[in-house]
Amino acid sequence: MASKLGKFYGIGVGVGDPENITVKATKRLHEVDVIVLPEAKSGEGSTAFNIVKEYVKPEVEQLFLEFPMIKDVEARKVFRKNNADVISAELEKGKNVAFLTIGDPMTYSTYTYVLEHISDDVEVETIAGITSFNSIAARLNIPLMIGDEDLKVVSVNRKTDVYKEIENNQNLVLMKISRDFEKIKKAIIETGNKENIVIVSNCGKENEEIITDIENVESVHYFSTLILKK
Repeated sequence: MASKLGKFYGIGVGVGDPENITVKATKRLHEVDVIVLPEAKSGEGSTAFNIVKEYVKPEVEQLFLEFPMIKDVEARKVFRKNNADVISAELEKGKNVAFLTIGDPMTYSTYTYVLEHISDDVEVETIAGITSFNSIAARLNIPLMIGDEDLKVVSVNRKTDVYKEIENNQNLVLMKISRDFEKIKKAIIETGNKENIVIVSNCGKENEEIITDIENVESVHYFSTLILKK
């Protein structure tokens, strides 16, 4: 008789403040057998685990898996598939496994790539987390949308037309802005929106930085989000 498969959880842990984790997430974290801790580079450590460590039982198994930020798309796919196989092996042992993700599991998250390779026979539960822009808006009392207003969220890359995004949107969130910060800075200033933005780096962490004067900033941390509200 085949052994019962473990359950797979995708748990959003927010962006820094341990008190912003949902009650459901804290309960599941205390119940699981294995916690998957994604790393961009082996040995780098896990920001997600630092957020949730007070909610985890001491005997939980920590499984560090490397998801390198490399340009080769096919190589990234191989890493994702191999890591999903490692997770699947734990599930086949009947272990309940939680994949931790910064912010929300369904918003620009590595978890979604792994989920593609998990067997349909495995029960999956995804637990929402607070995104960086939701957290920033709440901390600074910035309404993201009012009345009939719209909001657009953009993950900045080299192809992003920042000028067009600014022109076409009243409320705009730019994520992953460290990739091409000079381009973003130039567009914000030249479109006359330097008074309409705020940037928060490492939101909710001890080294949090709030930036409103973009003209005097040369670069930003990887964990930085910009909100523009005209």
